[in-house]
Amino acid sequence: MIKRQDYIEYLPVKECNKCQASLLDSEPVKYIERQVFEPGRPGEFEVTAHRAEVKICTCGCRNQAEFPEGVTAAAQYGSATQAMAVYLNQYHFLPFKRVSEYFNTLYKMSVSAGTVANFVARTYENLASTEEVIRDALRESSVAGADETGMRAEGSLHWLHVMRDEQWTLYYLSEKRGREAMDTMGILLTFAGVLVHDHWKSYFAYAATHVLCNAHHLRELLGVVDRDSNQLALRLMKLLRLSWHYCKGFKTIGMLQMPSVVCERIEKIYDRLLQRALMKEVVYMEKQREELKRKKVKNTKAYNLFKRLTEFKAETLRFMSDFTIPFDNNGSERDVRMAKLKQKISGCFRSADGGSMFARIRSYLSSARKQGMDIYQSLHRAVRNYCNMPLLSAE
Repeated sequence: MIKRQDYIEYLPVKECNKCQASLLDSEPVKYIERQVFEPGRPGEFEVTAHRAEVKICTCGCRNQAEFPEGVTAAAQYGSATQAMAVYLNQYHFLPFKRVSEYFNTLYKMSVSAGTVANFVARTYENLASTEEVIRDALRESSVAGADETGMRAEGSLHWLHVMRDEQWTLYYLSEKRGREAMDTMGILLTFAGVLVHDHWKSYFAYAATHVLCNAHHLRELLGVVDRDSNQLALRLMKLLRLSWHYCKGFKTIGMLQMPSVVCERIEKIYDRLLQRALMKEVVYMEKQREELKRKKVKNTKAYNLFKRLTEFKAETLRFMSDFTIPFDNNGSERDVRMAKLKQKISGCFRSADGGSMFARIRSYLSSARKQGMDIYQSLHRAVRNYCNMPLLSAE
């Protein structure tokens, strides 16, 4: 404790805890003080002293005033300091040591890197029930996107999985990429809505209505065009883009799906282009087989792409039959992109626990931002959520 106090809050004892007699007129026998440190103006910090009265009742009972919730130590950092530290570390990805330097430089506060880590761990614990609310909301979502990206933790490759919609985001870090991790994440086993993804095979194990990301298709088609100068792939790209342009136009005038006449015409062109593209690749592979004098040659990348677009035609063009379905999975890619940014700024996680804390806190922050909430104020509520109440509502 320090002698300086910028603010003093007196906590009175009003009645006896034992006999309920009034103690308003009784003199305190002493005060018990606890100090809370918070950032002040640049270059200094502020100290609030909470002084609790101690009074002795005529019945002999010793009574002490209660301190505010969260004020538990003789000297401690306040909720604003904790929220700011977690904000810098979890939202702006500053390493623990850099956050410590920030407080020391701007406010002359000796907040150690270990203390910042404790703030993050406490916030993680306070958001357990909120994470369940996010998970329950995504289970009931009508249209959700899914993606995953590699992250380094404990010196090895882990996978950060994401499930999201326009209101909610849930991150989950696992050593696995496939179905085992997706099952443990706890959403897809009971998810019955539309699932948008990038054709990772594990997603097809779930009984959802599948939609494939056309941004991935466009990138793959562009690769075929650049590599092989394939004009049929270029025409397929133009067809997909034109189809999405039509959908946005019809949506602006209040329609819920593309007119059947237009939809059928697009599908016929789609089928014809893929049929011609597949035949061209078959002829090319047969020519290669004869030149190399082999029984079989490896399928070209273009052939595999065209075959996939043919077999998964419904999943590729489903956006035309329901305008609530997106054309691509760019929302999931945007939500997962911050993981790469985190690794570039502050590196990998030293432990899987650190990754789990990051995933839960970022799930809360991403969901709060999507719902129009202030990020810092949301974190301030989280660090003060001592009873672990849900901070977001699914209603």
